[in-house]
Amino acid sequence: MKSNKIYLYIVIFAALLIAAYFITADRGEKTTSYKLKETKLFELDSVKADRIEIVNNGAKIVLSKATGEWRMTEPRDYRTVSSLVENAVSNLSNMKLESIVSKNPEKQDSYGFDESNKAVITVFASGNKVSEFLLGNSASISASYVKKPDSENIYMAENFDRNNFVKLDPNEWLDKNILSIPKQSVNSIEWSMPGESFIAEKNESGNFYIGTDSAGKNFDGILNLLERLQTTGFSDTTLSDQTVFTSKVVVDSGKKTELNFLKLDTSPVKYLLLISDDKQIYEVDENYANNLLKSKKDILQ
Repeated sequence: MKSNKIYLYIVIFAALLIAAYFITADRGEKTTSYKLKETKLFELDSVKADRIEIVNNGAKIVLSKATGEWRMTEPRDYRTVSSLVENAVSNLSNMKLESIVSKNPEKQDSYGFDESNKAVITVFASGNKVSEFLLGNSASISASYVKKPDSENIYMAENFDRNNFVKLDPNEWLDKNILSIPKQSVNSIEWSMPGESFIAEKNESGNFYIGTDSAGKNFDGILNLLERLQTTGFSDTTLSDQTVFTSKVVVDSGKKTELNFLKLDTSPVKYLLLISDDKQIYEVDENYANNLLKSKKDILQ
């Protein structure tokens, strides 16, 4: 009787072992990541990096470095916010592969490698292509999923933030500071607007007058604005030489700078802004433009 119980216990124990095996056995892709022998997708000397191409959801952005300055060259040619590009370059040179999180091609979409979400990143240094790889979703604040184009392996990469490469608006890369005229260098400002034209000139004492009337407290705000004029956006519109602008502001600071405003019939109202010696056409909100397009009455207050 006792031997029968022992035999029964052995059978039950064996059955439990078999059940445990089938429950825990690897039946396909491993869900637990594992460490890698190689922790670099590629090697990049950040000093030599001179071109980054980013293709996301059909749109291509090219960032190029020439004469020490990073610029966007596609889809438009314009200077960038240097810190944003430096962050991207730093991520590229310091990226560390922590683990393979998937080898299953059917799982790619869940890691952000579907056509509308993935980004194709191509990196160049000293004019030569260093690497091309795919960028998926963010894995954490400081990590993202990456993979090689010809491999099913999906890696979790530390020190790599997707947001440093994929922007909601490509114009986020661009420097929105568009004009800087030191206030002490301004000799006069001339306004030509619907209904009135006038000029404010600086006298020998450094004070500004419109005719015999002294400019009021609003004038200092105008000088501050000209010292750091910013744009709201960038326009691809083409303006002809025959374009009739709504308003014009001419600043004499040893050389004359023209700011030409074209009011748009939009909601909300915006202005196109064309600055002399600058090919780019900017967009500015009405409220921001009105800080500069002051009436004579407002300036004298």
